[in-house]
Formats: sequence, C-alpha cells, structure tokens
Amino acid sequence: MTAHRDRRLLAIGSDVRLIITGFGLLLAVGLVSGVGVGLLSSRQLSRVPDVQVQQASLGEGVHDAWDRLRQVAQLDWRAMIEPRSIVAESKTQHQKDEPAPTVSAAEASRRIAEVRQFSPHRTAMRADQERTVDAMLRKFEQEGFDLNELRNASGQVEVPRIFLATLPIDIADVNITEKRKRAFLKVMLPHILRENERLSADRERLQTLRKRTEGGATLAQRDQQWIEQMAEQYNVEDGDLGELVTRVDVVPPGLALAQAVEESGWGTSRFALMGNAVFGMWTWNPGSGLVPENRPDGETYEVQRFKSLEHSVAAYMRNLNSKASYRDFRDKRAQMREKNSLDSYQLAGTLHRYSVRGPDYIRTIRSIMKSNSLDGFDAAKLVDEPAPLFSTLDFFSKS
Repeated sequence: MTAHRDRRLLAIGSDVRLIITGFGLLLAVGLVSGVGVGLLSSRQLSRVPDVQVQQASLGEGVHDAWDRLRQVAQLDWRAMIEPRSIVAESKTQHQKDEPAPTVSAAEASRRIAEVRQFSPHRTAMRADQERTVDAMLRKFEQEGFDLNELRNASGQVEVPRIFLATLPIDIADVNITEKRKRAFLKVMLPHILRENERLSADRERLQTLRKRTEGGATLAQRDQQWIEQMAEQYNVEDGDLGELVTRVDVVPPGLALAQAVEESGWGTSRFALMGNAVFGMWTWNPGSGLVPENRPDGETYEVQRFKSLEHSVAAYMRNLNSKASYRDFRDKRAQMREKNSLDSYQLAGTLHRYSVRGPDYIRTIRSIMKSNSLDGFDAAKLVDEPAPLFSTLDFFSKS
C-alpha cells in the first residue's frame, strides 16, 4: 500500500510540474509578442505627422445641432405641403446639374415623427389643432391686435410685429364669414406693412444719393454698386436714379389687401394654402408653380409658388414696381406723392392689366375695398420697437 501511494504522489507531482511549465511557456510567448507589437506600433506612429485638432466649444455644438434639427423639420413641413416638388436645398459642386431627389409624403411624415420625438416643444412642426384659426386669433388678441381698434383710431395706428409664414390650415373650413375675414386680414396686414417699411428705407437712401449726385458729389463705390443692383432688380437702364425713385415706393395696404382677397378668396384657394400664392401671380417656368385645374389646353403657365407669405408679398410689390404693364400705376402714385397722399381707391383704377378681366377686375377690387373698409388701413404702420417675430415655425409654441 505504501509503495502504491508513493507512486501516485510522484505522478501527481509530475502533472503539476507539466502544468506550471506550460503556463511559463505561454507567459513567455505573450511577453515576446507584446514587445514585438509595441515596437512595430511605435515605428508606424513615428511616421504619422502631427495633426492639430481644433476644439469646438460646447455652445457652438449645441447651436449647430439645433440649427440642423430645425432645418430638417422645415424641409419636412414643405414636403407635407408639396410632396411632389420638395427637393434638397443644397447641392455639392459635383451635383449641380443633377436632378434633385423628391421626398414622398410617407417619408416626410416619418421624419417629422422622429423630429417630434427629439424635441416635442421646439420643433418646426406643431400639432394640427395648434395651427388653426382659433389658436391664431387667440394669440393675436394676447398681443393686442384688434382690427376694430385699427379702424376706429385716428391718425396712424400701430400694428404688432406678428408674422406668420403660412395661413392657418383650416381657414378654408371656417364657416363664419366675419371670422374668416378677420383671420385673413390679421395675417396679411403685418407682412404688407413690413415690406412697405423696406421699400421706404430703400427709397429714402435713393433720394439721398440722388441729391448728392445732383450736387456734384462722387458716390462711394459701395453706393454705386448698390444702385446698380437696384437698377437690375427694378429693370431700370443705366442706373437712372430718377426712375428708380419712381419705382421703389410703397403699395398702399388697402389696395394690397383688396387684391390679396380677390386673388386668394380670403385665403381659401388651393394656391394660397399649398403655395402661399396670395396674389395669383403667374410663371412660365415649369415646376415652379401650381397648375390651375381649369387651365386651357396648350397653355403652359402656372400659379407661382412661394416659400412663405413674406416672399409672396415681396414678389407682388416688386411686380407692380418693375413691370412695364404697371407704368400707369407708378405714374399715378408719383403724382400722389407730390401731394403727399396715396389713395388706394384711386390707384386701383390703374390696374386694368393685372387681370384679363380688365375694367371688371378694377370694379371688383374697389367693391372689396369699400365693403370691407380696407382703405382705412392705409394709415396703419408697424410698432416702432421690434418685437419677437412670430411665424408658423414658433408662433403657436408661445405661451
């Protein structure tokens, strides 16, 4: 028994020595391999040039991320309105001539849902019930925007600086006529007044530069370049300052409102709701507008689409101030300027070429103006101190 036990102990000891020896060999191989990899890595790293890494501040990163999120939301909202024509707004140098990709309505809806998950309170998309006429009117009343006060006040009346990018989604479904009219006028009047502000500022600068040139002064290069840009925009040859002063002028709010009412059906037309086309302007550039359902065969015109109501108002006023068709309008306005009084009703009589209806169109515009007392808005102006600009991107998120 003793001899058997001794042989068993010797066998166990031999096995232990083999195990220890195996671990030793593995450890040695690992050390050698590690040293070799380390040497190779150090040689490769020594060949890599130093790179200067510019650290971005946390604030910049947050702002960039938020701007990107907002852009995505805005793009998706336009896709919901115009699913057949939405395109990417930016192209690389190599993609300049390639056709822009379209975004389907289903894809737009999916992206909007994702954006809402990330930022349910600050996205460009609002719940449908929050973009209605009722919600808009409540917000206007909170800001003191009362049309009755505008009509009854004496002298110039100040209008809050409240701007919506698009019309309320349900304005065509409002059955109460007075309510629909009130909503439409409140949306459009601030845009018209703001564009007139811009025109007045440009006109004042032109008049100042004109006086300098008449006095024999030489204009600075930046002023000369600006005049050339204005001349191109308003179709004036040779930078004629006298003609520019005649063209760069305001459109009385009463007239602009009456035309917007007639051309959009108080904001209920398909063109106004889908393309912010409030003034019914035509375009012959295929794909840049909306095709009228009753367009005669063989015709190629479309109703021009705009990114926002602001763009629509600006294009309308540029149209009256630059096209040869409206020379009578500009001449009549210039005569009124000499008397320091612009009359919407009288100026409407010069727009016989705005519509194929001619004199009937003028009678309609004047009827709208009188029945709704729109010429009473000619004396209105925006408040002097700029307030936060509201639009459909954030207006309805204000508490």
